[in-house]
Amino acid sequence: MGLKVTYATTYDPDDIRAWSGTVYHVARALEAKGIFMEYLGELAKNRVMVNKAINRVTKMTRLGEMFPVERTERMADLFARRIRQHLMTSRTDMVFSPGSIPIALLRTKRPKVFYTDATFAGILAGDPAFKKYPKSYLAEGHRLEQAALDNCDMAIYASQWAARTAFEHYQVDKSKVHVVPFGANLSTVPSAAYVADRVAQRGSKECQLLFVGVNWINKGGPKALETARLLNERGVRTRLHLVGCQPEVDDLPDWAVAHGFISKETREGRERIAALFSSAHLLLLPTLADCLGLVLCEASAFGVPALANDVGGVGEVVKPGVNGHLFHPDAPASDWADRVEGLIADQDGYRQMATLSRNEYEQRLNWGSAGDTIHALLSGLVKPGRYGSGVHTSHPVTGGVV
Repeated sequence: MGLKVTYATTYDPDDIRAWSGTVYHVARALEAKGIFMEYLGELAKNRVMVNKAINRVTKMTRLGEMFPVERTERMADLFARRIRQHLMTSRTDMVFSPGSIPIALLRTKRPKVFYTDATFAGILAGDPAFKKYPKSYLAEGHRLEQAALDNCDMAIYASQWAARTAFEHYQVDKSKVHVVPFGANLSTVPSAAYVADRVAQRGSKECQLLFVGVNWINKGGPKALETARLLNERGVRTRLHLVGCQPEVDDLPDWAVAHGFISKETREGRERIAALFSSAHLLLLPTLADCLGLVLCEASAFGVPALANDVGGVGEVVKPGVNGHLFHPDAPASDWADRVEGLIADQDGYRQMATLSRNEYEQRLNWGSAGDTIHALLSGLVKPGRYGSGVHTSHPVTGGVV
């Protein structure tokens, strides 16, 4: 009799773009462990779309920033009502959400679990855009985060940093909180043999650097560009590949290649991304604020060491001297260039780090490992057969218990 889960999300669970693919890959990781997944996606979709349209007008006319429209008590109530309506004809064992808001106001006797990479307080601390928002909005966000922690039976975070912000800023029953790292959001994972071969082919004649980020400024694009410029000035032949955004510069140097946004929805897009990772010596992520840095997990899957700013949960993905190096956010580009230059000059040391990067993926930065841990955690929450019958049915729960 397998575990049955209602997977409730504001996103389309089949959309590989949603939350950089995390919503999709979390679901597939649970499916792979034999969990029966009953999908309840795009909660209150029409209301969300209307709010976003209003948001766009507000941005143009008054505030200059767009609010995350889902993080309001009114929307949380709509999400909760939609989930309760679904549960009236469902015999799943629990509700699981890749986010805290859908279950913040949900009333049901079934266990409620959320899995995310940050608390609201953690997001506020790292993202300067939130400082412009009205105090009433921020207060509402904190109330919802507290409600989610009070209401859930389990809160799973992707990093110790995220869990720590929950303990520091909210009243939390520590027995509810668990940490399970995210995996690499890759539909096709390169084999260990393929990665080893690609690592062996990365020579020292030209350093291939990779930067991946949708937001040029927030992800640290300018520092990545400056790092590559310094390396070329020093005589270290370097090519920088920019993926995900349009660089905000007047004239891009000939040693920098802007690939723009590459969609993982298409086979061609996935192959292009895989080719860029496979050829890269290093990934640069001088991010100003990040909850985890999913691209760091992907880099390790390809045996690509990462250089990143030590912000949010990034320091739990990148282990200095193992699968990369960490920098203080204020470190100048010259420090980054020094590190790159040293790694490229020491080919034996570089290859060892690239091999260790792949090992980090295989041991902890993959969805298989995450799925195993989450399956064990969820199984401990329910009594077999309490709601699920072992065979999927659409009949109402006996007695109308939700």
